[in-house]
Amino acid sequence: MINPSIIQLNRKSQKNGLYESYYYRGNHEDGNSAFWLKHNLLMFAGDCNVRVQSTLITFDKNKDHSETFNHMEVISLDEYLDRFSENKKSWNEFEYEFRNGSKMKVSSEVLKGELILPKEEKISWNLSLKPSNETYYHFSNNWFYHGFFPKKKILTKDISLKFTGQLSVPRGDMEGTFLGINGHNWGKEHAYKYAYGNCNQFQEDSDAYFDGFSAKISLAKGLIKSPYLSGASLKFGGQWYHFNNVLTSYKHCVQNLLEKKWQITFVNKDYLLEANIIGNDEIWAHLNYDHPSGKVSTVHNTKFAKGTLILKSQKDKEIIKVLRSNFFELESLIP
Repeated sequence: MINPSIIQLNRKSQKNGLYESYYYRGNHEDGNSAFWLKHNLLMFAGDCNVRVQSTLITFDKNKDHSETFNHMEVISLDEYLDRFSENKKSWNEFEYEFRNGSKMKVSSEVLKGELILPKEEKISWNLSLKPSNETYYHFSNNWFYHGFFPKKKILTKDISLKFTGQLSVPRGDMEGTFLGINGHNWGKEHAYKYAYGNCNQFQEDSDAYFDGFSAKISLAKGLIKSPYLSGASLKFGGQWYHFNNVLTSYKHCVQNLLEKKWQITFVNKDYLLEANIIGNDEIWAHLNYDHPSGKVSTVHNTKFAKGTLILKSQKDKEIIKVLRSNFFELESLIP
């Protein structure tokens, strides 16, 4: 399969544009706080510049509050290619210093960064990483990561990542141990409508993992919208249960896809997986996502959605496993 850490934006991206996000999310072991750290690249279609952005979002249940801090600057494509030449194309060795002194560093061992914001506020993070070195590919075949379809590519580079260290923000520091993931997505456009969820903190099985999505995409230059295309996988007891065959992605049954609720039944020839993920009463962050076309969509995200997964046999509908958690990540884009 495709190398999950390779930076995708290159000179060929200039024609149709490309967005790329290499991100980390972690929930504190005490269950009361979480962070979302995003390293973004964006090139608008037909443009000759690259937008480099660093974003930190914090979630604090004790203060019932989320905060978003970011800094972005524009550099020429030539400068971008000079900084990230062919021998430095991995996110595992990504370092960038902005003109205002803000900086970010990504490696397989550590995440470091600092944002210098108006009013002389300083935001910083210093986290050491303990990876699981297990990657989840949302698409069932490697071709879909290289081919023209789908236009949005998604994978989870590490499904169980432990962070230790400190994040400093104006409302107070967050420090200690966090459990989360490392994700990577890129594409020529964001989906027209979607819900995405993942979780690796289940009450019944501390080693279980779930990752999945449902999305409608624009076709015929936006004149037509697809039915829901979905995919997911569940791991528990050392075994994977896959529902991510791209060619049958339209067969899953979406019951609800709202801003703060995603209910779906995934199907394959042997199993059913019922997912009920709701974040109505939780802390949310709301971010604007730029499309390479210049369009802007608002995305909603929480790290504290409550969810239940029920795995059943397709043959007799016997329940095989029930998994529950208060630490689902749930993200939605509702046009």
